[in-house]
Amino acid sequence: MTDETLLHTAHIPVRWGDMDSYGHVNNIIYMQYLEEARVAWFELAGVALSNVPFGPVVLQTQHTYLKPVIHPATVVVELRAGAVGRSSLVIAHRLTIAEDPLTVYGEGYCKLVWIDHESGKSVALPEHVRGLFNVT
Repeated sequence: MTDETLLHTAHIPVRWGDMDSYGHVNNIIYMQYLEEARVAWFELAGVALSNVPFGPVVLQTQHTYLKPVIHPATVVVELRAGAVGRSSLVIAHRLTIAEDPLTVYGEGYCKLVWIDHESGKSVALPEHVRGLFNVT
């Protein structure tokens, strides 16, 4: 991960049920951790996600699994500001655990696009969202 601006850090306890038959967190659960971190950041940033005419939808997600997470643990997800376009933004992520903060367990990004929910077409990012990425 590069020096992008830190947007949010989420601490998410690993549940026993997050594990798979291989004895580590199932790969799809990582996407849920990342989603939970993004939603928490949007809420803290004042970006409404429910019952609004315009909002973000996931366009692309990429995650590299570097080391398996094993219960018990607390996942730490750092979200950082990435590229910003007319209607899209990239949120980079790095995943560690509280018990081993110097080891990166996974990293990647999520590209989101702002859309008009009624038409399904992209719209310009709201200015306050652009401002969160230090872009005007």
